[in-house]
Amino acid sequence: MGIIISTLDCTNEIKTKLQDLNHSGVDFMIAENRSKDYTLFQIDFDKSSSVGNLRYLADIIADVVVNELEKKFINRIIKHKYQQFSPDERARIEKLAFKHLNKREDKNNKSLNKIVRKKEIVAQIINYLNKNSDLNVEGFVRFRLKNYLDDLKLAVERAVDEFVIEKEYNEFIELLRYFVEIQEPRIGLVNVLQETDGSFQIMDSNENIIKNEYLEGYLVDMFDGEVEYEDLLVSALINIAPEKILLHFDDAEVEKTVKSIFGERVSICQGCYLCQPRCKKE
Repeated sequence: MGIIISTLDCTNEIKTKLQDLNHSGVDFMIAENRSKDYTLFQIDFDKSSSVGNLRYLADIIADVVVNELEKKFINRIIKHKYQQFSPDERARIEKLAFKHLNKREDKNNKSLNKIVRKKEIVAQIINYLNKNSDLNVEGFVRFRLKNYLDDLKLAVERAVDEFVIEKEYNEFIELLRYFVEIQEPRIGLVNVLQETDGSFQIMDSNENIIKNEYLEGYLVDMFDGEVEYEDLLVSALINIAPEKILLHFDDAEVEKTVKSIFGERVSICQGCYLCQPRCKKE
């Protein structure tokens, strides 16, 4: 029984995997030929062992698709559909696309990570090779794996959305940082404490509570329970304009945000009686 596998972009990868498979004891007869820009692998094996051998071949091809061609197809989608982004921005979008591709779930909570993608591709290749004796790898992906390509496109779309939000956020943070830098400090040191409900309290160096409209209860009520305490804290700190900020809590996201705006003004307390979460006093 003979199968012809042809490829435009993955000659070395397929050749290496076929050789490794042969060395592992799988009984293949392999001949390599060229046809214009394509490499053709003529693979012959005993018909009696076709079921197992087709699975070996399908596994090789699927592995090449998810580990080699996947990146090229994602790059192509980004390049053709999102030309407005710079090369560096496209590289960031690509990274985010793989994050979405390898972590997201479909509407049935089914994982779409690389292992599952490969398993589904293997099944489709076996089904194809049971009816056909030749397979072009790149063409198979384009015309037979449309659901797979749709997954790649969706991952890119989500990556672009995340990138745009991320870019706008960074630009906003940069604006806030500039505003902080041109402000004259109004107070020396402030201590920032976190309440058990997630809100924050600001004290001066004498541990007197600093009243600020951004942290007052009536402003929180205006948001109908959907208030982002982190945003209120940042607004309050910008309004107070302290020279030094000492954080008395462990919240990586808030710490990152405050540091991104106030830079070296921010320090983390290594532990004191103020660091314990407290019930907010009414």
